[in-house]
Amino acid sequence: MNLRRWRLAVVAFAVSVIGVLIWLTTRDVGDELAGGTGVVLAVAGLVAGLLSLRATAVRDPDQALEDLARLVAERWQTEAGAQRDARWASTGRPVAPSAAEVIGTGVVAGRPIRLKLHGGAADLAKALRALPAHQLVVLGEPGCGKTSAAIELTLRLLAQREPGDLVPVLFPLASWDPRKHDLDTWMARRISADHPVFRGRGKRVARELVDRGLVLPVLDSLDGVTSKVDAVRTIAGMTRPMVLTCRADDYEEIIRESGVLVGRAAVVELTRFPVGGGEAPSEVHIGLVARESLL
Repeated sequence: MNLRRWRLAVVAFAVSVIGVLIWLTTRDVGDELAGGTGVVLAVAGLVAGLLSLRATAVRDPDQALEDLARLVAERWQTEAGAQRDARWASTGRPVAPSAAEVIGTGVVAGRPIRLKLHGGAADLAKALRALPAHQLVVLGEPGCGKTSAAIELTLRLLAQREPGDLVPVLFPLASWDPRKHDLDTWMARRISADHPVFRGRGKRVARELVDRGLVLPVLDSLDGVTSKVDAVRTIAGMTRPMVLTCRADDYEEIIRESGVLVGRAAVVELTRFPVGGGEAPSEVHIGLVARESLL
């Protein structure tokens, strides 16, 4: 917490104690003026001390960040279902940035020409961490478990984070209208609405966490947004780590209509195992095919 505010709180409480002592020592001698002054000092010091401590708790972004991590975990742990037997792999649809855009420069010798990712249901967090820009789009057919995968991913990222790390926050996108609210404003409002503790901290606290890039948005169900093209154009401009889920056919149509690809995001597609198809892979695999360096 802010040391200066702690000191102010200590001084305020000291004034309150002095006020109480003045009142106690003057009430028996009938000095009403001194007694009244003591009462005023006591009350004013107590109120000032409490307000100073509250302001410290409200405005401390580090504490607010850790509180948000705890609240998000508590919310989604109650909704996490049994893990589905699912696997995922890089999509073959024409909706992903090139391997060179996803990987960036200096990661491999030469220019990457193909990116292959695949893994089991529990491995999306590993894939997200392994990608240089930490951006991932998860596609799937209706009912294949995209939201369940998003919840699982959020909880795994929370379990693995260290104090001060970004906090993954799952945002169901259905209530976002990109024609009325920019994404950062909407996310800050959702944090305050979904976690009432933040309402008491003041409107600026959630927005400060978003503005400082301390929130890792897990944006669930792009297909549920009314203005999908406007939404994907906004999301495409994001440079922060993020996750986006969408129905596969809808996403292909949205990308075709918008004419933009989402940032540096790798795009994977969820599939269910057929009956008798065996276990999902137990680890993520990221493979790169690169041209030989010309240097």
